[in-house]
Amino acid sequence: MMNEPKVDQLRQLAEAVVKDNFLELFDLVVRPQGKKLVVTVVIDKKLSKITVEECAKVSQDFEKRLDELDIIGPSYLLEVSSPGMDRVLRDLEDCRRFQGRLARFVFAEPVEGLTTFQGRLGEVKEELVEVVEGKRTVWVPFKAVKRAHLVVEL
Repeated sequence: MMNEPKVDQLRQLAEAVVKDNFLELFDLVVRPQGKKLVVTVVIDKKLSKITVEECAKVSQDFEKRLDELDIIGPSYLLEVSSPGMDRVLRDLEDCRRFQGRLARFVFAEPVEGLTTFQGRLGEVKEELVEVVEGKRTVWVPFKAVKRAHLVVEL
């Protein structure tokens, strides 16, 4: 695997390129695949969905900078995407941002006797997020969340 300084360097470069395109870096994943290195850049923006054109522009800009700086050499595969409709909820800010949407939580420790819970995101107060399913409301301490993501509704 890559050493940490290079991953940090890639993250800083990705953040700069993404910011130059008026977007935000949601995630960066670096993993080996055969003799190549796969660099996945996940981009996001607050008020609307990421477009294919935005992914293409970030990909072109990032690839150009990677080649100029020669951080990882020529043998890499670059992927640029959005978090998707079933995006991960990383923190309370994400829960606040997607208030009203359906989400599924998996808990690291039981919350009100539950190990998982699915419901609509409600208010966020202090370190708690309100999750409503029918008549049941669970106030989830975000520190007890192992994984959380939006649920796609069709």
